[in-house]
Amino acid sequence: MVILDIEFFLKDRTKFIRYFYDTAAAPFTKIMSDIENGVEPYIPPYSEDDEPPFLTEWLDAKSGLETCGHHALSMLSSSLQLYLKAWVDRLDKYHGMKFDVNFKKKGWFNGYREIFNEVELNISECPANLEIIEQIPLVRNRVQHPEQLTSINISHSESDLSKLSNPYFVQESELSLAAEQEKQSWLFPPTIAPTKEKIIEAINNVEMLCSWLEAQYWSARNA
Repeated sequence: MVILDIEFFLKDRTKFIRYFYDTAAAPFTKIMSDIENGVEPYIPPYSEDDEPPFLTEWLDAKSGLETCGHHALSMLSSSLQLYLKAWVDRLDKYHGMKFDVNFKKKGWFNGYREIFNEVELNISECPANLEIIEQIPLVRNRVQHPEQLTSINISHSESDLSKLSNPYFVQESELSLAAEQEKQSWLFPPTIAPTKEKIIEAINNVEMLCSWLEAQYWSARNA
């Protein structure tokens, strides 16, 4: 019996996500760097204006860079969801195990965690950072369903913030400002602005989770 190597296909997708982000982000990163370093064609003209030169161009490039991150995390969310579905479908197809979970009510990641509990799989033993992974679908939902016509920026909702003790993908400046407030309150909804380092960390943790789940499956199957 040949069983599909779902971990291989998950990692094939994450490999593309890394490629996509690096390739798509490069021109925006270059524009921002060129403006900051006064490289042609962004040589600052003489001005007594307090506004930094080429501010509009820099902000547009920053928004472009953040959008690359948003789409990378959206693809990562979909990839993880597809992997978990395949992992559970395999239990049904080859072992006759069926589960009745209301994914719409619980959210799909929490729904799969409920299934792990049903099969007595202690996901807390997984070495991946589940707190980071849990935030990936939240980012995807905000990216796919923005609420403000007047801004291209994507922010966490109040509902998101009530669930998150430490929003991982927000701007560091906003996170630092909130930390200075009593009980980490937010003056404004924090902007979701994932850096390359945080995107790579998110990908690494998704891969770690999926590899761990795969090891648990084969260990139980071969026992």
